[in-house]
Amino acid sequence: MPYWDGSGAHAVDGWGGNGRGVSESKAQGGVGAARATAICRRLDAAMNARDRVDLSVVIPCLDAAEVLAGQLEALRAQQWRGSWDVIVADNGSTDDTRTVAEKFRPVLDIRVVDASDRAGRQHACNVGARAGGRAVVFVDADDEVAPGYIAAMGEALAQHAIVAARIDHVTLNDGWVVDGRSAAQTNALQNHLGFLPFGSGGTLGVRADVFEAVGGFASDMHYAEDIDFCWRAQLAGYDIGFVPDAVLRYRYRTRLRSMFTQHRKFGRASALLYRTYRDRGMPRFGTQSMLREWRQVATGLLLVRGRGDAARWARRMGRDVGRLQGSARFRVWFP
Repeated sequence: MPYWDGSGAHAVDGWGGNGRGVSESKAQGGVGAARATAICRRLDAAMNARDRVDLSVVIPCLDAAEVLAGQLEALRAQQWRGSWDVIVADNGSTDDTRTVAEKFRPVLDIRVVDASDRAGRQHACNVGARAGGRAVVFVDADDEVAPGYIAAMGEALAQHAIVAARIDHVTLNDGWVVDGRSAAQTNALQNHLGFLPFGSGGTLGVRADVFEAVGGFASDMHYAEDIDFCWRAQLAGYDIGFVPDAVLRYRYRTRLRSMFTQHRKFGRASALLYRTYRDRGMPRFGTQSMLREWRQVATGLLLVRGRGDAARWARRMGRDVGRLQGSARFRVWFP
């Protein structure tokens, strides 16, 4: 028996909601017959997939051949009383990502969908979700789900519109990387921006009808699409549940420069979030807070004693630089 009844009508690319697809007048008007046919074909594909499985695991991929097998092996070991499959949403890989995925066909209900028409993780997630089942769980190729992950997420989605897993920062990392690890999302949802709670994108699960009602991941929210989605969903009245029994093993970058770059992008995206949500109550880090933060960053550099300390400093410095860059780029003051 399915766990998510929904309304029986699902919107794709802004169409639908009345169960009839595109009207004849639309098809004959500005949309055109070819466009209407394509939309209906995608509606049929989405509806057929959702009739087939209760839950789809969507893995957005771009040149992930070296790491994808580890995630798929972890998924292969999962068990759940509901029906589920795996969708690899290929965002234009030029390596053997597709080949690696297809090798798992004998042991996983897995398929590869083409998401190469637009660059970006958020687009790949959207394409995968629209081809998925009645609920969707997003994981990244370079992480790994712990035993019991699918069962815990699937059962939680029977109680919540959106869910987020607990992050294990240790298992896939070692040495100085573990010493410099974060504690984000180990005991609760994240909320370091002082507005609404959210879950990291590679830990999220959502019912398909909710995903479509909210509008999926925003195409302009690079490195903040997960936060933006969680916030839009909550502002629309949907709840987000934290699932401590679902553990996502997160893999850190192993170079300080990569850590700095990643968090610089996070910081830059936070300025866009502020521009988008300031009228809804998102607070701003003011000038005094900025000056205090930069003093602490400067002092922190003097206190670095090892690569673990350096990792924490590089991530913090990256976020600070990114906020300044984002303030300039998006024409808001969010230092």
